[in-house]
Amino acid sequence: MITPSEPTNFNRTQSELEEWLLFCVVVAGKTATQQALKLEQFLNFGTGTPFEKIRNCPNLRERLEESKLGQYTRIEHVFSQIVLLDVTKVTIAQLETIKGIGPKTARFFFLYSFPNQNIAVLDTHILSWLREQGYVAPKTTPDLKKYILLEQIFLEEAQKRNLTPAELDIQIWNERSK
Repeated sequence: MITPSEPTNFNRTQSELEEWLLFCVVVAGKTATQQALKLEQFLNFGTGTPFEKIRNCPNLRERLEESKLGQYTRIEHVFSQIVLLDVTKVTIAQLETIKGIGPKTARFFFLYSFPNQNIAVLDTHILSWLREQGYVAPKTTPDLKKYILLEQIFLEEAQKRNLTPAELDIQIWNERSK
């Protein structure tokens, strides 16, 4: 099961990476703890890795609705696409080509799955924090051009504090998600 308060794990198995990517997709705009429980409930069927279960699920939409994950059309589309990927070799760019996965979700998966990632997850907590630091940042995830600009600012702020992007991200998230 996913533990949202402890997202960093650079030694995930393939199965754990698959579950983490699914979590990154379903948590968008939702409460992390609730979505982790709903995802666990959703995956409680069949055998195999999470992606194998979804590939072999004849009634994906029905399973999604039973588990109350929400955003059923988007999640059904994304799940049907990502289960074709090898999560051990996928890139951020490949994830971003899937309709329903943007820079925030792709980077969220990578930041907490692979070491030495110099990227930022610009969620509402980070954007609010950037505004408090005096930067002009929107309240919701910006378009890619603005995202890249704000990402660079966040990375510079992390460096000033002698923190990795993941360390600063989790520090801000823990302070604000209570």
